[in-house]
Amino acid sequence: MILVGAGVMATQAVAAPAKCETRCVHAKAELDRAPGVGETAQVSFEITSDVDLKGVRIDADVPGIAGWSAVPDGLSVSDVGSSVPTDFGKVGRATTTMDLSAGRTVRFKGAIKAVSAGTLLVTVRAIAPVNPELNSDTFVAAATIGADGKSSYLGSRAETGATEQIPAGAVSKRATPWLTPAAAVARSSKPHSDDPPRAQAAPVCATGSWNYRDHTGTFRTAANFLVEAWDDDNGPDDLLGTALTDGNGAFRLCFPNDDFSGGADVYLKFVAQNGSWGVEFDDDPYNFRTATMNDVGDGRTLAFGAQQPTDPRYMRAVEAFDEINSASDWTPSDCWDADDHDCRRVDFNWRWDYNPANNHYDRDDDEVHLRANAPDFRSIVVHELGHAVMDDVYNDNFPTSNCPSPHFVTRESGANCAWTEGFPDWYQAAVFNDHEYRGDGFTVELENVTWGDPNWDNGDGVEGRVAGALLDLADPNNEPHWDSRTENPYTEIWQTFLRYRSSNLAEFWRQRGQAGFDVGPGPLAALYQNTIDYGFREPLGDYQTRTRPAPGPNQPHRYRVDTSVAFWSVVALRPPANADYDLRLYDDPQLRQQLAASVAGQGEVDFIAIDTNQGGRPAGDFYPEVTHVSGTGDYRIQFANGTNQLRPEEKFAMGDDNVVVVRDHCVEAGTKFTVTATPDTASQDAQLFVMSSDGGRPVVASRAQAAASSTGHGLGEAEQIEYTAPGPALDCYSVVLVNKAGNGTYTLSVS
Repeated sequence: MILVGAGVMATQAVAAPAKCETRCVHAKAELDRAPGVGETAQVSFEITSDVDLKGVRIDADVPGIAGWSAVPDGLSVSDVGSSVPTDFGKVGRATTTMDLSAGRTVRFKGAIKAVSAGTLLVTVRAIAPVNPELNSDTFVAAATIGADGKSSYLGSRAETGATEQIPAGAVSKRATPWLTPAAAVARSSKPHSDDPPRAQAAPVCATGSWNYRDHTGTFRTAANFLVEAWDDDNGPDDLLGTALTDGNGAFRLCFPNDDFSGGADVYLKFVAQNGSWGVEFDDDPYNFRTATMNDVGDGRTLAFGAQQPTDPRYMRAVEAFDEINSASDWTPSDCWDADDHDCRRVDFNWRWDYNPANNHYDRDDDEVHLRANAPDFRSIVVHELGHAVMDDVYNDNFPTSNCPSPHFVTRESGANCAWTEGFPDWYQAAVFNDHEYRGDGFTVELENVTWGDPNWDNGDGVEGRVAGALLDLADPNNEPHWDSRTENPYTEIWQTFLRYRSSNLAEFWRQRGQAGFDVGPGPLAALYQNTIDYGFREPLGDYQTRTRPAPGPNQPHRYRVDTSVAFWSVVALRPPANADYDLRLYDDPQLRQQLAASVAGQGEVDFIAIDTNQGGRPAGDFYPEVTHVSGTGDYRIQFANGTNQLRPEEKFAMGDDNVVVVRDHCVEAGTKFTVTATPDTASQDAQLFVMSSDGGRPVVASRAQAAASSTGHGLGEAEQIEYTAPGPALDCYSVVLVNKAGNGTYTLSVS
């Protein structure tokens, strides 16, 4: 995107400074005339570098209202299927990559042919691969194309209104942080004059900043606004130079003072457009004229100060422009679509009394239409821009949305609609690093919502769930219980978006995997946090406990455990005292092959044991599922991947986060042994089990299928089991100690 703007009139080579104070590369472009429809104009541009640079990309973009009738020598153009007739020449971006030497100016010349009336912005960029904030520059040459040459002129259309200084003492600052903090200086330009030249006229510079007062009354600077300097003549006014305001809304625009009458009468126009976007009404971009400084002397610096629109009705036009600029700063590359050769400009139609039925993006005209108060809500403006970006990236092959009317952020609207609306919801949130969507009379929280939230539907057919999932994938603010993902949104999310045309989130997710990006448990958990389940099976490590909220009546929680040793292993679930949640274990992630179920009842610990000893179940992956029966409240689930045999006596500290301990006890057939679990406090409630797969007992068994148990002695009491190994030979049995309640130390012994 356009990051900063500057122009330079380089007439001779300059010595390279030891170090650039601000910008090391300077671009300049000019048109020799303003063509009418069907007419041609010469385009000249040049790039100067103060330092030696390798691999500088030079682009010259011409919008779709014109085509290259003569591509500058050394540059190439990739046609991109524009509607420009072939007899008007090539369409798109003329580009090359080259090395620049310190002090050397490289010049290019070509020709364009106008296709239709409107504002023509020829945008020239020089972008170095190293330190682009210093070693890059952007310049915009403007012309207004009419039906013929007589109705065309260099510069933008007639001004909308006047400007004035912001109040004395007012402090104006950017609404959002500038992402390229290096200072940008707007250098000189001389696109057109009809005055006879005046020899050795010292250049004049105009300085100042462009500002607005936002809907809260706060003074803000506006970046990337087009600034034009004009000479007020008796006949047609002369365009002296153009530039873009820099990242802090400031400009410095220099030009020769060659008015034949003795000195230029200088005024400025601030125009709400650049090579990537504009704010207009009926194809007329908003622009604002300053007062004129008459008979300017050679070498003067004209301090225009901090200017803003005089008429408060126009403040929203500038505010909308600045909100789009924030999106431009955030969006990677210098086009909305990083793969474009012909950067698309997105125009926003707005007026203080314009109120279409809805804020919307018109895919036929590639324009956004905003209601009168829309700029008060940056979420709305950038959401609509998100539609335009999607349309651009998908090469005007916008997915079928099938959106109901009306549709709501928190409600089911269908998988296609949820994607085409949810992606722009996320885009605006990412741009402003803000997890709320704010509209006219409503605010929707996009991030801190999950299963069970009132007034929300679930799944990938809900646009707010799609937006929340994309947020949770990227941001570092990880909420309970499943969001633990932080990734770079410019890679996994944006690159998948650029490479594929997704019609819904499920398709996007498949394509993300095809692109080689992670679609494993971590990213799946971020989706699951937002009630989107694409096969998420939360992994449980050895003796790791998860505390999770109650599963919904039709929303089971699903996990994965991996046995890795030839011992008994156990997965155990402890519900709150007033709730009943059941536990099932499956052999496959699709949960089609159930191995066991534990349904102990309200307040009871359910568990399932797996015998991975010789002759038991081979080690591998298993899939527990927790389902809701009654009650509510958080539960704890723990997996014990058995790796130890029972010692004569062993102590275990078990608190709220400890549900189960498992030990193997290997004895000969007919051996009688006694195991005892003794708590050390009156708050503890032990339960003790012996599991066996002898005599036809299952190798994957629930609590109810235990060979022996002791559970009834209650708080503070020891539990004890006497058991005789049935044989027919030496075998290993599982001793399972369950902590039903309390905090303390258990002593587990065998004799």
